[in-house]
Amino acid sequence: RDGRSDWSSDVCSSDLDSGRQQGAAFDIGMGTLKPDADIMTTGKVPLDSYYGQQRFEREREVFGHVWLNIAETVEIPDPGDWIVREVPIRSASIIIVRGKDDVIRAFHNICSHRGMKLVWEDKGKGGKFACPYHAWMYDSAGALTHIPDAACFPHVDKAQSSLSQVHCEVWEGFVFINFDEGPSVSLTEFLGPLAERLEGLPLATYACSARIGGRLHTNWKLAIEAQSEAYHVRALHARTVSKMLSSKDNPHIHPLHWEQLGAHGFKSEPRNTEYEMDPAALVQAFAYSSVGHMTDAKRIAGASTITSHPAVNPKRSNEWGNDQFVVYPHFVLHVSHGGWWMHRFWPVAPDKTDWESVYHFAEPQGLREQFALQYSLAFNRDTLLEDNFALVQQQQVMGSGAKAVAQFGEQEIQCRHIAAVHSAIAETAGACMDYRVAAE
Repeated sequence: RDGRSDWSSDVCSSDLDSGRQQGAAFDIGMGTLKPDADIMTTGKVPLDSYYGQQRFEREREVFGHVWLNIAETVEIPDPGDWIVREVPIRSASIIIVRGKDDVIRAFHNICSHRGMKLVWEDKGKGGKFACPYHAWMYDSAGALTHIPDAACFPHVDKAQSSLSQVHCEVWEGFVFINFDEGPSVSLTEFLGPLAERLEGLPLATYACSARIGGRLHTNWKLAIEAQSEAYHVRALHARTVSKMLSSKDNPHIHPLHWEQLGAHGFKSEPRNTEYEMDPAALVQAFAYSSVGHMTDAKRIAGASTITSHPAVNPKRSNEWGNDQFVVYPHFVLHVSHGGWWMHRFWPVAPDKTDWESVYHFAEPQGLREQFALQYSLAFNRDTLLEDNFALVQQQQVMGSGAKAVAQFGEQEIQCRHIAAVHSAIAETAGACMDYRVAAE
């Protein structure tokens, strides 16, 4: 089956064969695994997987061995450009730098002298790094180039004291890292069917970007799930996007299509083709009369190059609003009429998550389009804040023991698959941890 299975809202999941319900096998470098069959079939997920410390420790183990989406190549366009990213679940800070040879590399942000954090800024240019503590210096290839008062360090071998490198690969404009000393699979192998599906997706066409994010007091998997189903939209987003997405024929916003792509998932979401803006909402009406909301095809000026890609809107539905790719373990990519956006969720603790969201638009033509894009960003920010506030409330009561399981419906198939994959991989990681402890 090459790691693929699919589902359509035209049928109930009870009509699916059991093999598809249970999900296809995948290998992300931990051996051949299958999504948890019980979760895929029943939709029931133990709540303690969202707050238990033992589960979190297993996830910490996993984050040390799989490929993690950490940046975009456009963030470091020129040789010598660098950025810093934090990976709290691994207690790591990572420097990502484009070298003089135009190769992108990743290094642990820690000095070889006494373990000081080497770079304290978020980004910079020049490709040279001086430790603020004692001024040991490194270049863009990670080599230690200067030790002040070097005669007092006769035992230090510069060649052996370079920055600690992290495995780094680039795919379709995204930078991925892997903390494993020797990754079991390449990035392309890790992505599986997803790599072929998204090859050549013209993401770089949308050069205008905006970033939002912050720390959420919730479990990271809850945050991913909130972005992976639209069942909550009518209730939680009644004041924002509900009428844009919910229609008479599809009031609960069932997905148009769902498909398993290895450990990852793909889903097409609908929109309300009959939605009309409230004329009383004067600012919104003014903004969207120029450039529409990203999921509204009627108000997007000009032809979108991204929607012509064969992987986008595979059902070729007129009701299509956006496609969502959930890339294990922590990355969510959305593609729509007016551009694309993404979320990264970095686990900090069982009840804390660092979240970042980046929106990509076409370059605005004139002040009116610029205002429209700023309004659209603010509108999406407000929608996401509704999600984030709800997630905090959810996390606060999960650990009470009053309920033992979450129950995902059939229209929440993407969430079922996410939970089933995480469960299978966490169990494998737990077994590896137990084996290592026993061996020691």
